[in-house]
Amino acid sequence: MGSAAFIPPPFLPFQDCFHLLNSLSDLKKLRHFRQCLLQKNKHPNWAIIGGGLIGCELASDLVLANDQVTIFHAMDRLMERQLLEDDSDKLHYVLQKSGVTIHLDQVIKGFKKTNGNRLVITNNKQSEFDGIIVSCGFKPRIELAIEAKLNTGRGIKTNQYSQTSDENIYALGDIAELPNGKLYAFIKPIHHQALWLANYLSEQQTQPWKVPPFSPSAKVNNFEATHPYLF
Repeated sequence: MGSAAFIPPPFLPFQDCFHLLNSLSDLKKLRHFRQCLLQKNKHPNWAIIGGGLIGCELASDLVLANDQVTIFHAMDRLMERQLLEDDSDKLHYVLQKSGVTIHLDQVIKGFKKTNGNRLVITNNKQSEFDGIIVSCGFKPRIELAIEAKLNTGRGIKTNQYSQTSDENIYALGDIAELPNGKLYAFIKPIHHQALWLANYLSEQQTQPWKVPPFSPSAKVNNFEATHPYLF
């Protein structure tokens, strides 16, 4: 079933004001939007809502393409879920040096269209941009599982054998919530889990699935973390 882009509930009434980046369709819409501005001899001025892994990667790519980029992040440091504090500080410095403006501890009150542009409304000001991209994580598509009356949390709850609360139904990938409460939304563990489950169902494997060693990193230009990432 995969995952959709997570839209914080307070943002839902404003969906016509911002873009998402979770699919090929989303990417095509963003490219078209950007190309229309470039044809007017104007590089876009973007607001990115969310300073996590995807938000920081996206900011790095857009500023490298000579766009203006501002990150609004709710927490007090970037990529707080994946990086230790000194690496967050290092990432902050690298992005700022590249030209990205960063606002931390932000409370977003809403968005608004005005004169063809978009406003980001925080608790103390309004800022105008050509486009807004909401990058606040992913949301597992568990609607079918709920209809099937499976146990769910953030994802579909499984045991260490990828088995759901229905012994005949298994879940894997970024919708599978393991007993430790984690969802592994990265290519290597998902691929490994799929191969493991095929072997388990064909009785070629009897041991529970274990997360393989994996070390994805933020694809931010000129940034390399000093410490291992947290997952």
